[in-house]
Amino acid sequence: MALTITATDSTEFELPPAGATAARCAAVIDLGSQQSTYQGETKTQAKILLTFELAELRSDGTPHRVSRRMTASLHKKAQLRAFLEQWRGRAFTDEELRAFNVGKLLKAPCLLNLVHIERAGKQYANILSVSPVPKGMTAPELVDAPVLFDLSAPDWQVFAGLSSRLQETISASPEYQAANPPKSSPAPAASRPASAPKPAPAADGFADFEDDIPF
Repeated sequence: MALTITATDSTEFELPPAGATAARCAAVIDLGSQQSTYQGETKTQAKILLTFELAELRSDGTPHRVSRRMTASLHKKAQLRAFLEQWRGRAFTDEELRAFNVGKLLKAPCLLNLVHIERAGKQYANILSVSPVPKGMTAPELVDAPVLFDLSAPDWQVFAGLSSRLQETISASPEYQAANPPKSSPAPAASRPASAPKPAPAADGFADFEDDIPF
């Protein structure tokens, strides 16, 4: 499972400090069905990418970002389910598992524990664990608008604003081809006039839950 910084397409980036840091979910990206090979076995599975904006800042004053790519499954053995249950601090109910909208994760706060690892001669920041934000601690509001891309109802302006690497990954999926993508790329959502609607839902998605459950 590749867990890497995805703030830009550049291979040169500043690593956020290792350790615990407050964060908010800044993007939920549907990657479609992707092939992966593990121990000689190749599988095609639906994948999603969760991106978090951290309280920690780069030298230029902008917040660090880290991402985690996982199989889009809430099976009892799925990594995504374990990750989300650690994040919310309790298990899902059967009713919640029947229809969980991952869009609710946008803007939800959390506490991430980051570690630095080396892979192929490069340093990366990996998400070691996630948990609810402790009482008395707050996660800063997002600097950039949250981003949601869903291949079942794609917003192609949002797609145009994704990194070229993400666009390439998504374009390889059968869901992308079935979604009838435009022949020419629209302007990225970020270039819309300030009065235009946001490309992703701005609602917290968790304000009505009890016991400080973030989603």
